[in-house]
Amino acid sequence: MAINITKKNFQTIKALLEDEYIAKNLFSSKKLLEEFIGCNCVYISGKPALIYLNDAEALLGIIKANGYNVNCIEDLDYFIEEENEPKSRDEIADNYSHTKRVESKSFNGLMISVFDKLEVNYNDKKQYFYALEGSGLFLHYTSKLQLDDDVIVVGVENPQIVWYINNYKHLFEKDKKYLFLCISEYKTTYQYKWLESFSGEYIHFGDFDLAGINIYLNTIVPKLKKAKSHSFLIPDNIYEIIKKKNYMLDYSNQTKYLNITSKEDKNLQKLIEFIKSHKITIEQEDLSKYKGV
Repeated sequence: MAINITKKNFQTIKALLEDEYIAKNLFSSKKLLEEFIGCNCVYISGKPALIYLNDAEALLGIIKANGYNVNCIEDLDYFIEEENEPKSRDEIADNYSHTKRVESKSFNGLMISVFDKLEVNYNDKKQYFYALEGSGLFLHYTSKLQLDDDVIVVGVENPQIVWYINNYKHLFEKDKKYLFLCISEYKTTYQYKWLESFSGEYIHFGDFDLAGINIYLNTIVPKLKKAKSHSFLIPDNIYEIIKKKNYMLDYSNQTKYLNITSKEDKNLQKLIEFIKSHKITIEQEDLSKYKGV
């Protein structure tokens, strides 16, 4: 019979894999521990007793054999993230010898910004999000964000743009409502879950290079199966801007993405071919300087 592995067990297992040892009294599943010992994945030594990691690959194999799709340490996060209540550092300290051994998920959420102000449904209440120059709003994963059907989510590759989004207002239609979401340095497991549940229109605002396009096509688009539509932001004057900036050095670092193509989006495919043929790129930050060429 398969062993039931609780979320607390997964947290303990992750700490063991990261630190390569853990106090024996922290391991609450006696049956699972016996199986780990029996397969020589771990061994116990010392006073007070410590559990030492012996074979990480075999340990993950036992977890998978018990019905959990785990192939690496990162896969444990899926089962840890299923917690209904947030884990504070105080709560962790009550159960673990070292609070840093277990992820408290304090920064798991969404980094966003808006133009001027935007009405949203936040934690089941109608309220406004306001723009604050040089800053963004961080929404913890335990909060609940719902958007009206006419709000367009714009995924932004670089956080500085989220913080100064009004510098890029000229790239977007004046009569539409937008919420800007940082999808790079602040990306989290919850962020991807939120994108997977998003059913509206999505626009990707990334760097105009092969690496940026690759992020969109191979990381973001697969998360947008429920979205009404998705597209890559391409300003009308982007080709003139790229030629003028002439970032040939940046292109030399992009050769591993030469095989990317966009079969569904002809405009994006045209941009890909232009970048490849001219061997030049441009970062999205530069678009704040070019309202015309």
